[in-house]
Amino acid sequence: MTRGPAAEQRKPVSGCRVGRAGLTGGVVPAPLPAVTDLEIKFQYRGRPPRALTISNPHGCRLFYSQLQATQDQVELFGPVSLEQVRFPSPEDIPSDKQRFYTNQLLDFLDRGLILQLQGQDLYAIRLCQCKVFWSGPCASAHGSHPNPIQREVRTKLFSLEHFLNELIMFQKGQTNTPPPFEIFFCFGEEWPDRKPREKKLITVQVVPVAARLLLEMFSGELSWSADSIRLQISNPDLKDHMVEQFKELHHIWQSQQQLQPVAQAPPAGHEPWPMHPVGMQ
Repeated sequence: MTRGPAAEQRKPVSGCRVGRAGLTGGVVPAPLPAVTDLEIKFQYRGRPPRALTISNPHGCRLFYSQLQATQDQVELFGPVSLEQVRFPSPEDIPSDKQRFYTNQLLDFLDRGLILQLQGQDLYAIRLCQCKVFWSGPCASAHGSHPNPIQREVRTKLFSLEHFLNELIMFQKGQTNTPPPFEIFFCFGEEWPDRKPREKKLITVQVVPVAARLLLEMFSGELSWSADSIRLQISNPDLKDHMVEQFKELHHIWQSQQQLQPVAQAPPAGHEPWPMHPVGMQ
């Protein structure tokens, strides 16, 4: 995917089905989204969330300012190739006190928080003066203690390769819980702590869309058959390893579909599970 950071590439978050009915009544999986698709949900305390989907192979910058990122100010605002995502206005917050403190925090978000995509991994780089705390798949070691993002230090948030490994283990029954993929940021207040996330002034949820759809595809289904064969490739590189993981998940999906009652079996010679390894070049 080579789409740039133009504003028209933002898509409202909407429900998306992994499976779709074919013309013959068989069920085939819908194409996976690009691994660069991110659902972002802004939340001010007590207000309806504002959500959008970003499709940019470089990532995005979350900020609140009238200043625009330029090529001459990369050190201040990050690369201009990032999708520039501005925090919603807090003016519809009914409480004067809450609106005042929310504005106080937003005033220190001029430089913003960068969500950087590199390969199959997602990173955060905090540029802003406002402190940012987070929880997510790569923060499990911190447990329930506040977990800050250090300023101008790249922090890994999510690894698709690690998620796929854990999803395969979950489907084989080797783990009891599905792998996590949601990432939460709290701006200007410690997180995690004893205070519920809903009570925080400013939070942002980030979801890698491909991970959510993969988990929805296999969630609640039958586990891997005991006689399944895992393909092996000698000396694979990273791209080969990613393809092998998708092939293994496909075998799981096929086994589960064969065990489920269907009105009409898929015709012989139906097309393989469509894969679009966009963003893996």
